[in-house]
Amino acid sequence: MNNENKKEKKPFNKRKLKFGATATIITVFVIAAIVFVNLIAGILTEKKGFKLDLTSQKYFNVSQDTIDYIRNIDKDVDISVMSEKDSLENNKYYKMVIETLAKYEQNSDHINVNYYSITKNPEIINKYSAYYNGDINEGSIIVACGERVKVTTVSSLFDQNYQTGTVEGYKGEQEITSLVMNVTDSNPVKVAFLAAYNNQSIFNPNLTYEIDSFLKLLTKNGYECNTVDILTDELSPDSYDMAVLPAPYSDLTDDCISKLEAFLYNGGDLDKDMIYIADVYQTATPKIDQFLEEWGIKVADNMVIETADEKNLQVNLIKSTYGGQNAKVPAASIADDKYSEGLSNTKLPIAAGYARNIELLFDANVDRNTSAILKTSDTSALYPLNLKTSSGETADLTADSDKDEADNDENSSEDESDNKESSTEAETAAEAETEAETTAFDIASADKQESIVMAMASKSNMDGDTEHKNNVLVMGGASFTDPYITGVSTYNNAEFVINTINKMCGKENAVIIAEKNFESTALDVTTSQVSILRNIVVFGFPLIVIICGIVVFVRRKNK
Repeated sequence: MNNENKKEKKPFNKRKLKFGATATIITVFVIAAIVFVNLIAGILTEKKGFKLDLTSQKYFNVSQDTIDYIRNIDKDVDISVMSEKDSLENNKYYKMVIETLAKYEQNSDHINVNYYSITKNPEIINKYSAYYNGDINEGSIIVACGERVKVTTVSSLFDQNYQTGTVEGYKGEQEITSLVMNVTDSNPVKVAFLAAYNNQSIFNPNLTYEIDSFLKLLTKNGYECNTVDILTDELSPDSYDMAVLPAPYSDLTDDCISKLEAFLYNGGDLDKDMIYIADVYQTATPKIDQFLEEWGIKVADNMVIETADEKNLQVNLIKSTYGGQNAKVPAASIADDKYSEGLSNTKLPIAAGYARNIELLFDANVDRNTSAILKTSDTSALYPLNLKTSSGETADLTADSDKDEADNDENSSEDESDNKESSTEAETAAEAETEAETTAFDIASADKQESIVMAMASKSNMDGDTEHKNNVLVMGGASFTDPYITGVSTYNNAEFVINTINKMCGKENAVIIAEKNFESTALDVTTSQVSILRNIVVFGFPLIVIICGIVVFVRRKNK
C-alpha cells in the first residue's frame, strides 16, 4: 500500500535534456558570437572608420578625392587639436571635426591626430612657435610637417550667420585638406597677387567677393599668395613664380607694364607665369590691351550671352554683381582636352557668367603661340559694352540678362574745358546725350558664333635640351570664381580653374572639396494627410497588434 501511495517516479526524459542542452549551447554560442562581432566592429570602427553616415551631405565622412590624396602623401603630418576630445564630443557640431580628423588618420599611415589641453600641455605651443608667428589658443588646430606649420581653429571650420546666430555650413574637410596640402608641398608656387594700386584696390569694388574667392582658391590649393602693390612694390622674379592681375578697373602706367614684362622675361630665363582676369567692370585699358596683343590675345569690349535658352545655366551669383540671384549665364565647354585631364567629373557644367569675349590674334608667331581653353556654344552672341577710358564715363553695367534690349553708351567727352567747369553739369549732359543716341541691341538679329572666354598664350625658348617657357592665362570674367559657384559641387568651375593653373605651372593636381551646407528639409503635408497619419498611429497599429495576438492565441489553443 505504501508503495502504491508513493508517486511513481517519472522516467528520465533524455529528449528534454537533449533539447535543453542544445538550446543552452546555441544560446551560449549566439551570445559569444554577438560579443565577438561587437568586439570586431568596435576595432574596425575605431581603426578603420567603418561607420554608416546617413546624413544628407555625409557630414561625418570625407570624399574619395581627399582619401586618394592623403593615401599618396609620403611625409609625416602631425595634426594637434588644442582642446580635449571629450569637450569637443559634447558639442553636436564639433563632433563632426573629431570624425573628420579620424578619417584622415585612418586613411594615411603618415597622419597622426592628437588632442591636448592647452593648459596641461603648454610645451606643444613652444614646439611650433619657432615656425609659426601667429597665435595658438584654445581651440586651435595645428597642422605641421617638419618646419612647415599652418594653424586654423575648430570654430572657423563652420560657416556661421552672425545675424541669426545659426551655423549654416561645414567646411572641415575643405580646410584640413588644404592645410595638409600646404605643409606637405616643399616647393610651393609663390604668387604675387597684384590686387593693389598705389595702396588702393586695383579692381572695381563690385568684384571684391569674386577676386577674394579666386585668391582663397589658390591659397587652399597650395599656392603661397602675397598681395602686392603693382605701382609701389617690387615684382621680382627671384621672389615670385607667378603674377596675378585681377581685373584692373583703370589702365596701368608704362612703368607697371614694364614690371610685368621684366618679370616674365626673367633676365632671359623665362619660366614665369601670369594670370590676367578681365571683366565687364573695367574701363578701357589700351596699354594692357597692347601688352596682351603682343602675346596674341585681345580681350574684346563685348560680353558673351547665350541666345538659346536651353543652353543657359541658371545660377546664383554673389549679390555684389549685377547678375544677382537666379541669373542666366552661358555654359562653357572645354576647347582643349589637355585641360580636362585630371578632372574628377568632366560632365559637370562650367558657368561663364558675364565674361568678355577673347580673340586669338594668331595661332603661332615665331616663339609664341596661343590656344583656346574655354568657349561658349555657336548660338552665343556678343553684347557690346562700349568701354571708355577712365577719364570718361563708363558703360552702364546694370543690364538684365533676361532682357533682349539694352542701352549702348557711345559718347565721350570732346571738350576738356567743359569738363573742368562743372563735373555735375558734364555728367548730366553726358547722360542726356547718351539717352538720345542709344541704340537697341536686338538679340534675334545679333551674329551667333562660338566665343572664347578663357585662353592661354605661351612663349618658349630652348637652352640645349631644356625648354624654358612663359605662360599667360587670360580669363574673360571674374565670375568664373564667384563664391556661390565655387562653393558648391554642382559646377566644375573651381576644379577646372585650379586644374588649368596647375598644368600651366607644372603643379600636381590638387583637391577641390565643396563646402557642406546644413539644410533643413520641411515635411509638406496637408491637414487631411495629418488626420490620416494620426488615425494610422492611434488606431491602425494597435488594431494590427490585437489581431496578431488573437491569431496566435487561437492557433495555440487548437494544437
